Amino acid sequence: MTIRWREVFKFLSGATFTGFLANGYLWLAGVSIPFAGYTIAPTLLGVRAVVSLALCITFFYAGWLRRSEAR
Repeated sequence: MTIRWREVFKFLSGATFTGFLANGYLWLAGVSIPFAGYTIAPTLLGVRAVVSLALCITFFYAGWLRRSEAR
């Protein structure tokens, strides 16, 4: 069985973009999120949004823009 990495990267680009949108919205709205007895501050949500955006761009390049290797 062969893993089609290009398809995996396409999926991950969409998943990280969704995370970017959710975290970015909560950061801009100034909402704190309770999680497992702790509170996630809006500034941490902003950091998570930036990390998600960086991963999204990386996965988008690897899945959609990069040329496939000639075999």
